[in-house]
Amino acid sequence: MAMPKILMDGYLRFNALLITMLDESIIDRIVARYPHGSAFQRWHMRGRLRLCPYDALLKHMTGNGSVLDIGCGFGHFAWFLEATRPDLRYLGTDIDERKIALASACPPSSSQPEFRVGNVMEMPDRVGPFGNIVILDVIYLLPWEMQVKLLEWCVEHLSPGTDSAVVIKTMDMAVGWVGFRTVAEEWIMVHILRRTRSSGTIYGARPFEAYEDVIRKLGYKCKIENLSTWSPSSLFRIHR
Repeated sequence: MAMPKILMDGYLRFNALLITMLDESIIDRIVARYPHGSAFQRWHMRGRLRLCPYDALLKHMTGNGSVLDIGCGFGHFAWFLEATRPDLRYLGTDIDERKIALASACPPSSSQPEFRVGNVMEMPDRVGPFGNIVILDVIYLLPWEMQVKLLEWCVEHLSPGTDSAVVIKTMDMAVGWVGFRTVAEEWIMVHILRRTRSSGTIYGARPFEAYEDVIRKLGYKCKIENLSTWSPSSLFRIHR
């Protein structure tokens, strides 16, 4: 069962009005990287680019040399960075082999991003450490114990220096009608449209204080920026 396309189009367009959208020319250029994708995949990618305020991430990505994108999906962020941070060497990982296959089949690029299937914490030959580690709309799909382990792994694999950072975009705690709607949307994406693979939970977001407590115990600092998105979400910048 799939949500009718006209309803999904309306949902994406309404959401896009509420946040700072990427320039349409940038979206067109990124989607053009996927001529091998199906019409639905390309439509889904376009909607994802419209809904995620990638521009807001850049000011938090202060590290040099490299970026690790955990849960990279189709690899959209690699092509956005090619235009905005061409100095960064990109590695994207995802547990969904379908998405990595699509990302890896993109035409060759001067930036030569790398895409790999699997859990990055279980890759013995991974490249690192990283000047920037980003986790975009992924961490709340993990059980709390896995979230904590991932945060621990990330800070252990940051490059030395105060500029290196972990940047996380995550949904806020589900509260009231907005929270119910957000959980319902995630359920549709995971179980009906099957656009996202969950690692044990549909909506595992915790209060900001819980994340701050874990980060503080690891000896790191955390800056939180609330985003004006349809589904309430925030950016965390974790640094020394």
